[in-house]
Amino acid sequence: MRSILVGVDGSDAGLRAAECAAREAVCRGIGLTLMTVYDGDLTVSVSRWPSDLLEREAVAAAEAAAAHVRERWPELDLDVRVVDGSPAAELLRHAQDFDVVVVGRRGRGGFPGMRIGSVAYQVAAHAPGYALVVGEEGMDPDRTEVVVGVDGSRHADRALLAALRTAELHGDRVRAVWAWSAPVFAEAGIGPWGRVEEEMEEEQNEALSAVLARRLLDFPDVEVVRQVVRSQPMAALLDAAGDARMIVVGARGARGFARLALGGVAHALLHHAPCPVLVAHQD
Repeated sequence: MRSILVGVDGSDAGLRAAECAAREAVCRGIGLTLMTVYDGDLTVSVSRWPSDLLEREAVAAAEAAAAHVRERWPELDLDVRVVDGSPAAELLRHAQDFDVVVVGRRGRGGFPGMRIGSVAYQVAAHAPGYALVVGEEGMDPDRTEVVVGVDGSRHADRALLAALRTAELHGDRVRAVWAWSAPVFAEAGIGPWGRVEEEMEEEQNEALSAVLARRLLDFPDVEVVRQVVRSQPMAALLDAAGDARMIVVGARGARGFARLALGGVAHALLHHAPCPVLVAHQD
């Protein structure tokens, strides 16, 4: 990993994102870049504002976040950037040079009651690599489990790799969750469902073992808990994430539509997960 990019905007959410990103950067021995983006075109429609007001506010927000981070992690290699443009577009454009882009779930804008802001959602949906979205609860450094959704898809395989790497660095345990659903005929009570259920559950366990076998040889010291659950993926992952430090999920799962930037499971986790969500896009 080359470095971590985090978007800050003067909000508490931005500071929580910066703290989370700083911990990861220190643990990985890499640098951290704080970026504040302001839209200078907004001053065109508000003629009474000084033309440089937004820029000055952006610089102040970036400097405050940098001071906050330096006070807690003085050894961190820290870079600060202030950029004019659309916040989501600029974060995504600069994210090409970083492996992970980190944002708060909601920034200074948006409407009361919104679970996730438009910038965070766009970054999570379109990041070129990994996007980490940090909610109001921040990241609890005392928790020692990383939950990852596994379903055999390419996105999920990249999520599994990220979960294993993160766990290896932090000394965490990985909980690999494989969710499956019964066929329609079984839910309708048609046929010898008891025997079929046992066979299907065995098949699901074998499928999870096969997926993990491709990755675990490279992470012999990481403890992995295998959890096969007859449930919808969203519900299974939310249940598993109650005590997690982080949850990792593919941008789309095995059943997702190719044209969708984010599948339903990732979408739901971004809104409801009780811990930061790392979204993995395929290579």
